[in-house]
Amino acid sequence: MNRDIYHRPVALDVVPQASSVQIPGAAEGDLGINILASAVTSGGAWLLYRGSRAKEDFFHLTRKIAEAQSKADSAKNAGDSEEFRRLNRRKRRLFRKLARRMAHLYWNLANHLVRGLWELGVSRIYLGYPHDIAQERGNKLTSNMWRYRELMDAIELKAQEYGIRVYEVVEYSTSTHCAVHGTKVARGPRGVVTCPLGHRLHSDLNGALNILRRGAGSIPATLKGPLSFLVDHNGVAPAKGA
Repeated sequence: MNRDIYHRPVALDVVPQASSVQIPGAAEGDLGINILASAVTSGGAWLLYRGSRAKEDFFHLTRKIAEAQSKADSAKNAGDSEEFRRLNRRKRRLFRKLARRMAHLYWNLANHLVRGLWELGVSRIYLGYPHDIAQERGNKLTSNMWRYRELMDAIELKAQEYGIRVYEVVEYSTSTHCAVHGTKVARGPRGVVTCPLGHRLHSDLNGALNILRRGAGSIPATLKGPLSFLVDHNGVAPAKGA
């Protein structure tokens, strides 16, 4: 068994051994920040979900939280206990609002993504888990806004409704190696990785293909153009120009 793959309780089967034969009906999900999710199917479909609304909500509300904290500190220093308590209550309300808004976006994404994969004939999803970022190299965005587990749980729960099994794949090194040749690559301008053997791939696509190979054992020989979507509170809609 591939040690980089393990399954959550939602996936009742034992994780299949990776093979050199392409598994029909397989897809992967690569999670991020600017692109909330990038999914590639064994049939060559590529879905992108953009996270601009999530970032806007995060920066807007964290700025208000910081303002409330600053005013609360001033009230405390001035000995105004009533104002201090009021501002602390406001800060807690803002934290709860941020959590609700992020959860709403995640559920909208999960609903649209899983339904789309089901319509494409997908029966198993290999979901990338950014273990190294979430636990070792977190920053302001990854540690606060980006609740990896919350989005993964939303996808896994929605997949249950469609009878799709979800397997988690550790993402380690999937962004630093070419999905086609396995050579070392680095992310360049505009999120493009260049393989020393002569081709280029979008970094989200490269990572997605690596996760699919790690989980299913192979990647599609040809890929279709990306289907790009914007995730908002009103739902998910095609991105303009996509």
